[in-house]
Amino acid sequence: MGVDYSIINKINQFLLKGIKVNFTFLNIVNSKNMILRLKERKELNRYDKFKMSFYDKVQKGFLKLMKKKKKNTFMIIDSNQSINDNKKIVINKIDKLI
Repeated sequence: MGVDYSIINKINQFLLKGIKVNFTFLNIVNSKNMILRLKERKELNRYDKFKMSFYDKVQKGFLKLMKKKKKNTFMIIDSNQSINDNKKIVINKIDKLI
């Protein structure tokens, strides 16, 4: 059982304060790489301490949300690649969008 989408949308509207999002980057990473990256952090925040099952649910939820969006309004990024490779992908896409 996941979080109700209407709650997610209300939180999203509150956080964006009227800003219209034209494009979304969704970064997907597997559990192994997520754990490795978390170990590299100097300090963990409260979200970093959640169980992996939480992150799996969140990723699945976001993937489900992306299926409802138009294809040209989002990009799913394989964040199992290096951070530099991901940065290049994002910058390249932003350059094309502007």
